[in-house]
Amino acid sequence: MTGIKVFADVYPQNRSIAVRAVLKLQNKSGQAIDSLHLLSNDGQQYQLSFNGKNLKPAKFEVRPRPMMSLFYAKPDTGGYRIFVLPKRLAPGDSATLVIRTVLSNPGFVNDGYRREIIQNGTFTDGGLPSIGYNSQLELSSDEDRKKHKLPKKEEDLPPHRDPYGEKTLLFNDDADFITFECTISTVPDQIAIAPGYLQKEWQQNGRRYFHYVQDSKIDYFFNLVSARYTVLRDKWVSPEGKTVNIEIFHHHEHAYNLDRMVASLKNGLSYFEENFGPYQFRQVRILEFPRYAEFAQSFPNTIPYSEDFGWYADFSDPNKYDYFYYVTAHELAHQWWGHQVSPNYTRGSNLISESLAEYSALMIAQKQYGRENLQRFLKYDLDRYLRGRASESKKENVFINCNRPYQWYQKGSLILYALQDYVGEEKLNGAIRAFRDSFALRETPPFAGSYDLYNFIKKVVPDSLQYYLEDSWLKIALYENRIISAKAKKLDGDRYEVTLKVKSRKMYADEKGNEAEAKNMNDYIDIGVFAEDKVAKDGKS
Repeated sequence: MTGIKVFADVYPQNRSIAVRAVLKLQNKSGQAIDSLHLLSNDGQQYQLSFNGKNLKPAKFEVRPRPMMSLFYAKPDTGGYRIFVLPKRLAPGDSATLVIRTVLSNPGFVNDGYRREIIQNGTFTDGGLPSIGYNSQLELSSDEDRKKHKLPKKEEDLPPHRDPYGEKTLLFNDDADFITFECTISTVPDQIAIAPGYLQKEWQQNGRRYFHYVQDSKIDYFFNLVSARYTVLRDKWVSPEGKTVNIEIFHHHEHAYNLDRMVASLKNGLSYFEENFGPYQFRQVRILEFPRYAEFAQSFPNTIPYSEDFGWYADFSDPNKYDYFYYVTAHELAHQWWGHQVSPNYTRGSNLISESLAEYSALMIAQKQYGRENLQRFLKYDLDRYLRGRASESKKENVFINCNRPYQWYQKGSLILYALQDYVGEEKLNGAIRAFRDSFALRETPPFAGSYDLYNFIKKVVPDSLQYYLEDSWLKIALYENRIISAKAKKLDGDRYEVTLKVKSRKMYADEKGNEAEAKNMNDYIDIGVFAEDKVAKDGKS
């Protein structure tokens, strides 16, 4: 896919949305294409036309109705359809595909409820089917596959430097960077939003319309939102005079922590531009959506953010970690890590998106609240990483090949934060900036892999610390550090003589968790000596 125009009509009162999407397609492969494979996770009905000719799905086996599932109307294929093209699409040729779909909620589904389209707070990707076969949706459990007489499934993506993996984006194997335009309508008392810049707003036939155009190419990743919003508007201005409009669309009663969100956006834009390169858009928008889910998600210049994620949290205790500030910074950082540098489809590439966003957020949180306030969050990350590996059902990959959230989120934040501690913030940021400069907004392969980031970082790590880089990225290293005894002897004035007996061990684990003692350990170990806790004037202990 090279471009898309979306025409969407949201009907909140009926909990339905009608979408017409016009997709520009190009055959970038080296062989002719005779069919389209489409997958719809929601199983909704849709209609296709290809270069103006209607398409019907080819016949193939359907799965039987599940036992005891009386509410299924008929057997189904799990949303998978194959459409034969009226004419083979030759290499390099282009075509227009029009998809018409209606996503509605006349009742409830067997597995719970559909939460995307509701009376106040719709948040959906439009319900369009994806193009191509998605192997990530296959059964992954060894037990389930054995029951169905299937071979064991390897979960790893293609290896580093794999030709297909380097020319394919991690989050979209059916598109590279695309053009995007959207016209969306809703009821008169709601605001409808999509990525891009608002060109026009009008009312017609009892409907409220909004027309958005993104004037630069973006990753194929968009959302549609409609709700009754109050809007906070602000601006960030760079030292060079560049202006970025800030807009926060929120429920009118949830204004408690907006100052924290604005501060995070402004501080993030300042730090990220200075250290990692220019912000590619003229606006950044945050859109509150209902608490049926607990996450935030970063689309191009548009960030949906759950109301259950800090909008009305109490941060009056100065010792409480300000996760509202941190999560806002993390999602803003994705405009660089994910939307400027989009990872390729090889092992470990998701650390580019998530680990770098975690690190970026940590650095501005540290500048805002101090290193001491960051320690409890780092401890939280350490605990979550250790719990994640303890409950691992298959294997733990080394970090450069990471394939689990507890690796690319928690382990990644710890590794990168430690690296800036060892080599210096300026040096590490310089390496990350060089990596970004090499791959940002790239429209043609090869796209960035974890090994590319590793090679840029390796250049700024001195020989004395190469062991840490290898331990953290290429091995699974675990430490056991203990204070066996501690004595303090008061000297003159405010000086003390402290004598410590320390035990330190390092183990290397294999992918199954088997540990072996590291030989010739000669690592840097931080040892802290703290005075008695006191409460500062601002209430921090």
